[in-house]
Amino acid sequence: MVGVFLHASLGLFLLVAVPALALVGLFGFFRPLPSRFYAFLRGVAWVAILQVLLGFLLFLQGLRPKDGLHLLYGLLLAAGLHYLGGLEPGGWFYRGLKDPPKRPELFVALGLLFCVGLVLRVYLTGR
Repeated sequence: MVGVFLHASLGLFLLVAVPALALVGLFGFFRPLPSRFYAFLRGVAWVAILQVLLGFLLFLQGLRPKDGLHLLYGLLLAAGLHYLGGLEPGGWFYRGLKDPPKRPELFVALGLLFCVGLVLRVYLTGR
């Protein structure tokens, strides 16, 4: 039962943190995002990864979500947030690129809007 409570608590954290990041990320259209934003984004990505791992542990223990795609939405959210954290200027995404994008903030903002949709979908299908 503790695992279910922890999984739900992490879900509520993501339900608040990802839209907040998306709102701040939209300001990237006007000026570059600070490095603290990307540090918080990476932290939220690790929380999402922890929640996915915990969700699969609960799944293996016999607790099933109402919708089977719920597991896929969680994986997409964790992978998407991890990917967006690498878009920080000088981040892991840029290694090996000859011509990096000029405005990564645009891609971060659009990716975060996609992640907001995933968070809402995960929250709505998991009950």
